[in-house]
Amino acid sequence: MTNSIAFNICSLFRICKKTKMPGTIASFVALIFSFLSYYFFNKTIYIVLFFFILFLSFWAIKKVQEKNGVSDHQWIGIDEWIGMWIANMFLFEFTFNLTQAIIFSIVAFIIFRIIDIFKFIPPLQTINNEKNQNAFNVIFDDFIGGIYTYFFMLLILGIYDLNYLYASFILLLPAMIANMTPVLLKINFLNKSINEEVFGKNKTWRGFIGAIIVGTFSYFLLVKYNLIESVDNLTFILLIGFLFSFGAIGGDLIKSYFKRKIGIKAGESFTPWDQIDYVLGIILLTYFIYQYSFSQIIFLLILGGSISALTHRLGFLIKMTKNKQ
Repeated sequence: MTNSIAFNICSLFRICKKTKMPGTIASFVALIFSFLSYYFFNKTIYIVLFFFILFLSFWAIKKVQEKNGVSDHQWIGIDEWIGMWIANMFLFEFTFNLTQAIIFSIVAFIIFRIIDIFKFIPPLQTINNEKNQNAFNVIFDDFIGGIYTYFFMLLILGIYDLNYLYASFILLLPAMIANMTPVLLKINFLNKSINEEVFGKNKTWRGFIGAIIVGTFSYFLLVKYNLIESVDNLTFILLIGFLFSFGAIGGDLIKSYFKRKIGIKAGESFTPWDQIDYVLGIILLTYFIYQYSFSQIIFLLILGGSISALTHRLGFLIKMTKNKQ
């Protein structure tokens, strides 16, 4: 009975089992239901439904993989449902009439299918090529595809523009500086691993303390030269600078801890967490101050992740780092 329920959830009640285009059909069915949920319910209910379906998806995929093998079986379509549901969240950012909402939802569907089929945007190809296609990996590539679709829709519709890009870059700059400091800081002072077994030998007290000091000072300079707006209170400025810096380096440490836990060696790729760890850290630590919207979080993750990937690639080319990430 349990296996039958899990199979029906994964295959969208066998719809995906009866077609040669299961991903497209699953995405289209998800498009219809997500649009109806947007039209008849508010954003809170839409998000609650999303997390409920996400929970069911993990459970159902694990169950069918226990019986059919750990693989991204072609007839599993609930992952496309998850991606499309995220993609259509852009509808709540605007006031559309019915015709506009339908047209733009179809545009989102087309963009999502292009991303999902060709997987040309990092790290989708990497996730798709993972040998261990467990429930997390099966869902994760469509989850990211949905986020990218949401991003492109806000780009097309004008929320993300050059001013948005500039403001987001300046906001991320202290964290990026803090994140790069351990690589650039070559002094011998405190050059001792924080905990080699937990974080790896490359995470040193020198890098940790240096990142916080340099990152905090960089935030102070940005405020001093009016590149970031802040209250005229030195203590508060230094506190926010500390939170950005500690969030960045703390996010990196937490990622390293999980890399050790799942057996990934220091320097080996852990996509996309290698690219966005510091962004997640600063969002968590400064959320109570900035109250980031969903659209801001997505933009910061994509911008910060892209800059991090390019920086690491450049560092690899000029032999400052040993891996591309």
